[in-house]
Amino acid sequence: MMTAIQNAARPRSRHRIHANPFSVPKPDPMPNWDEAFGRKAPIALEIGFGIGGFLLDLGEKHPEWNVLGVEIRQHFVNGVLKQAGLRNIHNLRAIVANINRDLDELLEDQSVAFVSVNFPDPWFKKRHHKRRVIQSSFLDVLARKLVPGGEFHLMTDFTPIGEDALEIFEGRPEFENLEGPGKFAKSSTTGIMSEREVTHMGRGDLISRLHYIHVPVAS
Repeated sequence: MMTAIQNAARPRSRHRIHANPFSVPKPDPMPNWDEAFGRKAPIALEIGFGIGGFLLDLGEKHPEWNVLGVEIRQHFVNGVLKQAGLRNIHNLRAIVANINRDLDELLEDQSVAFVSVNFPDPWFKKRHHKRRVIQSSFLDVLARKLVPGGEFHLMTDFTPIGEDALEIFEGRPEFENLEGPGKFAKSSTTGIMSEREVTHMGRGDLISRLHYIHVPVAS
């Protein structure tokens, strides 16, 4: 029987359709990631990986991590799992889930070493802003999931997304901006370039980048 984290069919177009994250079914049951990966290791998480080039490169570059992709589009999950098999990337898994709703149950506390959100859906209309990934409630959960010193990276070509995320993060003492308070990163912070980053840089588009680490604070 095929589960949400098992292999499936071919990847489709790179065109990014705005799927409603609230329509995504909740994983049932929630995976046991030690069993799914066949080992216990720090998790590197990419949220909204699209066609998956960054996620695949992350798995190749960091064999010491269990690399997990979370998407709201099943065909992207199918595609990246197929490519991982073709490239013999054994430390990569992917699942369909709404990360804002499911993160608390999906991952154990202090299990995540790295989180990346690359060019998230902007949800331009004000009434849809609640569908954006970076919310204050998301950071509440994320702070518990990250190990001390765990990293968070964001890239977007939509300046308001970057500005909103910067404002939300800067109000949180458990996250330290490695570029300095209130500053965007000047260049790529992960050492891996996604397909969209290459495209936007080639066109000369402005890319907003954030790089934070988790700094536990006394309760």
